[in-house]
Amino acid sequence: MKSMAVNAINKKLTMDEMVAQAWVFFLAGSETTSNTLGYGSYELALNPHIQDRLYKEIVSSVDSEGEISYDELAKLPLLDAVISETLRLYPSVVRLDRKAKADYRLADTGITIEKGKCVEIPVYAIHRSEEYYENAHQFDPDRFMPQNRHKLVAYTYLPFGAGPHNCIGMRFALMEVKLAFVHIIQRFRFVRTEQTSVPLEYRKAVPFLSATSVVVGIQKR
Repeated sequence: MKSMAVNAINKKLTMDEMVAQAWVFFLAGSETTSNTLGYGSYELALNPHIQDRLYKEIVSSVDSEGEISYDELAKLPLLDAVISETLRLYPSVVRLDRKAKADYRLADTGITIEKGKCVEIPVYAIHRSEEYYENAHQFDPDRFMPQNRHKLVAYTYLPFGAGPHNCIGMRFALMEVKLAFVHIIQRFRFVRTEQTSVPLEYRKAVPFLSATSVVVGIQKR
């Protein structure tokens, strides 16, 4: 209430506030998007049959100049599925942290989360659990196609979190990644090379899922 009462004209950002906003902008808004593009390119290089399907979907949807409208972009089911599956296997954040605002009893488990307790949600582990995803370590966009989405178990897919504290930039980030793939894939093909690591190795003790190296070859179509 105190903050809202400040005259907006006289309000100035402190150096700490500016640094904090810049940090969030570059990490949450830039690195996560570029990582998703990198991991998606990697999986398409390893799965050329899926890349060929995606190429056909894209070229059938763009105009004569290779451009695409926002409405048409939102209608590409395989593109959406490829990105969703990429985010399942490679979520930007490996775990989510939440603090309980009140005591909460977990159904009939006998467990009560007390007010003020921190809860860690292992997103990476959930996304790769065979309990929720058949062949969980396999790249399979078809599990996110419209005819299969109903099989997903609620709260087992959390690349952007869930509930009132989910990622505020989710829709913008997805639009960025989709548009980038549309323009890249209609012009270039991703291929596996001798330098492509299978499986990937990851850096430890970092807030985001970060591979030590993601290398694919690029061929002009």
